[in-house]
Amino acid sequence: LLPRHLAERLKIDLNKECQIFKTAGIGGEEKVYLKKNLKVKIGNWERVVPVGFLDKENIPPLLGRQGFLETFEVLFSTSHTVSFGVK
Repeated sequence: LLPRHLAERLKIDLNKECQIFKTAGIGGEEKVYLKKNLKVKIGNWERVVPVGFLDKENIPPLLGRQGFLETFEVLFSTSHTVSFGVK
């Protein structure tokens, strides 16, 4: 999940290229724009994954399991930190 402004940086038209639906959680109900197939690259790894954009700006980017982390063997460690930036 990404904040809405990153769709503009990625040149994605939320109303034309995404399916729109609502989701609910602890913070209430939110509109989500889902782009089913977006090519992403982290380091040397590339995947085509579903990406959702929330209709708000005050959320941190969230890298999830569905279609991405589930394709890797993932180890979470408390003693190692890696930072990624959006270009």
